[in-house]
Amino acid sequence: MSELPSEQVRKLLPENPHAFIVDDSVPTRRIFRMILEELGFTVHEAANGKLGLEGLPERIAETDVIFSDISMPQMDGFEFCFRLMQEPWYDGTPFILVSTESDAKNVIKGLKLGADDFLPKPFDKEIVAQVLLRILQ
Repeated sequence: MSELPSEQVRKLLPENPHAFIVDDSVPTRRIFRMILEELGFTVHEAANGKLGLEGLPERIAETDVIFSDISMPQMDGFEFCFRLMQEPWYDGTPFILVSTESDAKNVIKGLKLGADDFLPKPFDKEIVAQVLLRILQ
């Protein structure tokens, strides 16, 4: 029997990996935190893109992956992605957009803005792991 994606991800992660989640939904952040912690990540959070841009500079050196929802108040995920890519301190940390709005138009827009991948909602641990495998390999 082949390994599950989550088992493969654990082997590819650096020691003490960190993830940064940007999502306005507390339940979604809670689920994400649980999944990522099961995979071995330390998780940091922000409730929207504006707060993400404020909180990431001090954490970017330790952050291994950024997940951002698209639909959020104050600054949506598209603007957050675009503005993050312009920041002089941004180091190319993999950026994954997350949304229930996973039609081709949104996926293409996100990728054009600089996102590395797209994670559709709803998700589970193995789907998150599969996306992580794509960006880690």
